[in-house]
Amino acid sequence: MADPLRTTDPPFVGPYRLLSRLGEGGMGSVFLAEAPGGRLVAVKVIRAEYAHEEHFRARFRSEVSRARQVPPFCTAEVLDADPDHATPYLVVEYVDGPTLSEVVAENGPLTGGSLHGVAVGVATALAAIHGAGVIHRDLKPRNVLFALGQPKVIDFGIARPLEPTSFHTRAEEVVGTLAYMAPERLDPDTDWQLTPAVDVFAWGAVVAYAGNGRTPFGGDTPAVTAARILTQPPRVENLPPYLAEMVDAALDKQPGNRPTAAELLDRLLVTGAPSGPPLPAPLQRSAEAAAQQSGRFATTSSRRRRPRRSVLLAAAGATVLAALAGVGFRTLSPAAAPAPAPALSSAAPPVVPGPSIFDPLRKESIFQKTGSCTYRNGLRVEAAKASMCAPYTDTVFPSSQSIAVKATLGNAQSCAAISFRAENKENDEDADGYRAAVCPGVVRLASVIDGLETVIATARVATTTGTAHDLRLVADDQQATLTVDGKQAVRGPLTESSLTGGRVLLGAVSAGAGRAVVTFTDAQLRSGDATGVPAFMTGDAQLTAGMHMLYDRGRVAILEPAEYVTGTEYCERFALPPTSPQCAKKLVPVNSGTRVSLPIAAEPRYLDYRHDPAQCLDPKTHAGTCAVSFDTYVTVSSEISPRPSLVTIRNGQVATVARVDLE
Repeated sequence: MADPLRTTDPPFVGPYRLLSRLGEGGMGSVFLAEAPGGRLVAVKVIRAEYAHEEHFRARFRSEVSRARQVPPFCTAEVLDADPDHATPYLVVEYVDGPTLSEVVAENGPLTGGSLHGVAVGVATALAAIHGAGVIHRDLKPRNVLFALGQPKVIDFGIARPLEPTSFHTRAEEVVGTLAYMAPERLDPDTDWQLTPAVDVFAWGAVVAYAGNGRTPFGGDTPAVTAARILTQPPRVENLPPYLAEMVDAALDKQPGNRPTAAELLDRLLVTGAPSGPPLPAPLQRSAEAAAQQSGRFATTSSRRRRPRRSVLLAAAGATVLAALAGVGFRTLSPAAAPAPAPALSSAAPPVVPGPSIFDPLRKESIFQKTGSCTYRNGLRVEAAKASMCAPYTDTVFPSSQSIAVKATLGNAQSCAAISFRAENKENDEDADGYRAAVCPGVVRLASVIDGLETVIATARVATTTGTAHDLRLVADDQQATLTVDGKQAVRGPLTESSLTGGRVLLGAVSAGAGRAVVTFTDAQLRSGDATGVPAFMTGDAQLTAGMHMLYDRGRVAILEPAEYVTGTEYCERFALPPTSPQCAKKLVPVNSGTRVSLPIAAEPRYLDYRHDPAQCLDPKTHAGTCAVSFDTYVTVSSEISPRPSLVTIRNGQVATVARVDLE
């Protein structure tokens, strides 16, 4: 229910006219607003005190970029954002309908098709959210709304900075949110290690609530509820048997034992599996589209899956697509001479499961400079004991990943360290995770939990100081293998249930009393076990891409290859109903999830259209054609982030950047 605006509320935020208040949290407020075209939208405005923190703005910008990649499958669509506004804000679709908690309170527990629809709708939303590399972190009945009878999940996308941990909210809100929190969320030491498994746990709790009218672990006080989450089995007695099995698996105490959202969707949709009543056509289309995008659902081939409790064993023989889950990377072919008027889409690429990062590490771009991490002929890391360097994006990679990098050991005390599945902590050296260390003459694979290193495997190798060694680490659900200069050096099992995915860090560890010095170059961080680099990193090409960073003075750029397709094509590709707002848009970005750091040429050209669209906008490419200064080009506007661009690359350097008009 909306509340009136307060006298201290501004009449406008950006171009959006505020109408009323929809909610308020520790990090900001949510307003009902009117867009310039008259459409009602929900605007989330960050509190002014956080707007002055550059680190927060950078994280907000990164999270908004990822949230934009979430397709509107049973989710509130992200429409706009301005991380550079005086008070950063995010604009999402306004869902005019009751919440799940209101529906249950008014009509009692759901049954039959209504309950099945909630289970499918929320699983669909999580599959879409997780496929874009986002974790919801606060899924609960109040964040599930019904629009025209179809459930929609709201309040995702601002991730960690906007996450209410519930212990900092009003007393009457604590139990309501706490009841949907996974056990690992209740430990402050593991609350930083957030994985999609926390959302799967919340899915189980939400479905149990919908079918029972009460939470599966609810108690009279927060302490009782927390104790039941940690020690007691869930109460799922009133659910249909097929759904009770799935909810029980989702509510497993160990995150590694829970199914993924895509696996839940498999079980709910797959042909021949025990299932609930037929779904409404719009929900069926959204669910199948989300499952197809996750590479999980089909009716024509088989796929083997690692057993995960009885609920997934029952589906092991089901007919599903043998494809990898995640975000697709569009392979771009080099061009000897860029075409004068290229199309804004390309042929369908091979699918890569999740994000990828390519950074030569010659200049500061993706990996941040700190006191221990500097740039001198590469990323130079110095450590008295241990120092780690992290990408500014805090990118989370899945359990299946590969890391390739060149490392030069500066002295006999120096060990090159690669941390993977690392949790997110303010001090990267304290992050739990797995670590491969390459020292002079020896390598080891270990887990690091609470600052204690447990060696998994070790071996002697012919590594020396002063020479760049090619390191490649490949990990899957069960083991990791490290090769040095093309030869397998060490392999070991990965058995820590809390380390199922996370960040990749590069660093140095001292093997003795002296100071360690390690220099890294040519980092390639991938989801999955692919090889090779985008051809445009060394050749000539012209491609459409989102520009995450354009640092003219430092001569470095970070771009993400993307397609800009028509709204009609977007809706056809993702099986959205014609009524979706995306269908009416002129162009819609489809980002690849792959970020690449490239040098900028000595004399780059920046092309814009904003000062004279009639003369400076190419109607075929929708890109600017008039040369402007760099300062003019980067003038802040209300465009989306990353900035839509048509990029010309020559000899692996950014030569021309043209602003693309998506409106």
